[in-house]
Amino acid sequence: MKTKVIINPLVVLILIFISCSTTPDSSKIASLAKSWIASSYESKDAALKMVSENMSDDGYNIGPRYVGFGFNYNSDVMETDGMIVTNVIKGSPASSVLEVGDKFIIVNEVIVTKKSTEDGSLSFRGKPGVPVTATVLRDGKEISITIERGIVEPTYSKQQIIENISDADADNWNENSRGYEIREVVADASKGIVYVKTWDKFLDEVSGLEAETLTLTRFEFDQNGKVLTVGNMTESELVLRQTGWSITR
Repeated sequence: MKTKVIINPLVVLILIFISCSTTPDSSKIASLAKSWIASSYESKDAALKMVSENMSDDGYNIGPRYVGFGFNYNSDVMETDGMIVTNVIKGSPASSVLEVGDKFIIVNEVIVTKKSTEDGSLSFRGKPGVPVTATVLRDGKEISITIERGIVEPTYSKQQIIENISDADADNWNENSRGYEIREVVADASKGIVYVKTWDKFLDEVSGLEAETLTLTRFEFDQNGKVLTVGNMTESELVLRQTGWSITR
């Protein structure tokens, strides 16, 4: 005796919808990743539009790890407004000491100026575990603080990325760029991951010399094809050596 199997068309449609919505298309996410890289070189408006339209609302940027305090400031207004904390990175050494709005006055007895910030005489970076003393202006009062340098693993929300781009000077956007090439793109649609290898050349502001670097950018996409996470690995030591610097103790 044969059993008759009845297939509900609605169930079939639901299964097709689930299949399509949970697996991003490989060519689409690869193309979006390339466009994301290109927009970052094109202009402020292009970069802002790319993030606003193509990053998930709960997406974030994974910044490069470093040894330091763990805060951000707007370098474009440094000359007129000084070093004012605009963001304190969660879980960083600074997270239990600094507050948004704090203005750095002195760091390890060095007065904070645009020059001391650019020439490396301030002591934000260095060996981890070493205490650094500083004076900050908070609510009109000078406060002495001590922070031990540590490894910082920064992440930035979509809103923070948009704010950082919005604060940038459109006229000087990528003014030091000397060209770029996207050399390789690898996509794994089953995991929603894309890797993009980019070569670029730029003028180093401190040394005035040209340097080139390879950057590997990792994108993770959600089921709707929106960027969930994005982060870079680059040849930082190679850049330093091209511009005449060396790493010493």
